[in-house]
Amino acid sequence: MTMISAIEIGRSEARIDALRAEFGAIMAARMVEAEAADFLWETRVSERYLGQHLDVEFGGDDECIELSRIAVLSLLDRRWHASVCLVDGEGAAVDLLWKQDFQRRDEAEAAYDRAA
Repeated sequence: MTMISAIEIGRSEARIDALRAEFGAIMAARMVEAEAADFLWETRVSERYLGQHLDVEFGGDDECIELSRIAVLSLLDRRWHASVCLVDGEGAAVDLLWKQDFQRRDEAEAAYDRAA
């Protein structure tokens, strides 16, 4: 299992490096920031269920979508991140509620453990 995680993290790092090579560092950073929920979710090392989140869309029929709040510990772009994502029933990140980044894993793990 650790090997699969290391492979996935390596793929995301390679993807970020490819974005930098094609678009430059500034544009790549903007792309990663715009898609932060997906990148953090894909590079997660650990996840913890925090509870349900009901998302009410203010559209025509006021449909209610049930999402899960998940605390995530990720290694992305050579930095550790603690975050909380909203995840749909199919296991895809939908939104990022908050994130913090750290140089050291133990600091990120402490923030991950405090996530509520």
